[in-house]
Amino acid sequence: MEQTKQTLYRELNNLTDSSDSEKAVIGGLLLDSSCIDEVAGSGLSASDFSNKHLGILYQHILDMIDKNEPVDPLTLRHWIKEWGLKNKEQRFTTEYNNFPFLAGLMEECIGTENISVYAKHIRNCRIKNEIEQLKFKIEYDNYQETVDTIHSLESDLLNQADDSMKSIVSKTIDYIEDVNQHGTGLSSGFMSLDALTNGFRPGSLNVLAGRPAMGKSTLALNIASFIANTKNVVFYSLEMSQVQLTMKMVSSETEIPLSVVEKGELKPDQNEKFYTSLAKCGDKNMTIIDKSGLTIDNIFSMSKKLNSERKIDIILIDYLQIMKYNKGNEVSELGNITRELKHLARVLEIPIILLSQLSRGVESRENKRPFMSDLRSSGEIEQDADTIMFVYRDDYYHDDSPDRGLAELIVAKNRMG
Repeated sequence: MEQTKQTLYRELNNLTDSSDSEKAVIGGLLLDSSCIDEVAGSGLSASDFSNKHLGILYQHILDMIDKNEPVDPLTLRHWIKEWGLKNKEQRFTTEYNNFPFLAGLMEECIGTENISVYAKHIRNCRIKNEIEQLKFKIEYDNYQETVDTIHSLESDLLNQADDSMKSIVSKTIDYIEDVNQHGTGLSSGFMSLDALTNGFRPGSLNVLAGRPAMGKSTLALNIASFIANTKNVVFYSLEMSQVQLTMKMVSSETEIPLSVVEKGELKPDQNEKFYTSLAKCGDKNMTIIDKSGLTIDNIFSMSKKLNSERKIDIILIDYLQIMKYNKGNEVSELGNITRELKHLARVLEIPIILLSQLSRGVESRENKRPFMSDLRSSGEIEQDADTIMFVYRDDYYHDDSPDRGLAELIVAKNRMG
């Protein structure tokens, strides 16, 4: 039962397992204690072991080497026995101090050639698991302290990373194999857009921008609704209520104008179509948060909490400029928001779609199709975003437009596309 609980806790918290590496390190040191320099060079300590009994064995081996004692299953067993008598305590049960167990660790070890890799894996797993446990416990009241701790642990991970080209090539091969097996990112539901972007990638910040009435909220809802059929979606709506968004989503899917619904002018066939689609919305894996005045700290902590309850696959935020921040220092504040959202995307390993307004400068020129320089108040968006998309409707500006009823989606920045 206890093992089942631990397994469930590990799955709920996305914890990584290092048990095989822990056995390999102990077995390797019993096989050849001279490789301790490679192990110690990784920064591995006894507290990094998820199996605390193996961690105690590791500490005993370190103590033996420090005293220039020979290390093998017999000498280690004798050392632990003598240590227990001297200190009048036992650190663990005899299961971990009997000759068959210790000899088995040594016999199962395939060699010491990669022992430093195993040691780094143990340490990295401990750090990653500590980060995941902090995510699980994050609350609004302890947000800043917890985030600072997470940042510190992530710095430790970066310091542990192997930056050699051999290691990088290995990681690249793993990435390509994963992409071939699972695809690059989440599909938007629009094949032509996916062909350009290869989907919304984990860890990416994707900006969807446009002037008012261009349809960016509707497009974001279309994308969210499509993904929510199979994945968990969180939609932060800082402008419209949950009911308004749901009405808008159903109207878009059924192609029934909202004005017809709100005036009670639904025809019998439209009535059945609308309410059937509305009922199906209840089956979508979507959480809509319609609180106004949210800060980036609010969104960060709420997202962490939601992710700990049920793994989030994508977050959409409608929209940037309506978030709560110091309007007197808009450029700097918006830049901070986009940096934090990029960080959140990487921490949760999910894509984030951020809606944004464009500056009024678009209206003053003849060609009103937007450019990246039109992003309102923040050049930081250009830097932080992996993808920048603009929604443009020509018929909004020109009554005689040949593209009446059509919206263009302009992919202006496409970091990996």
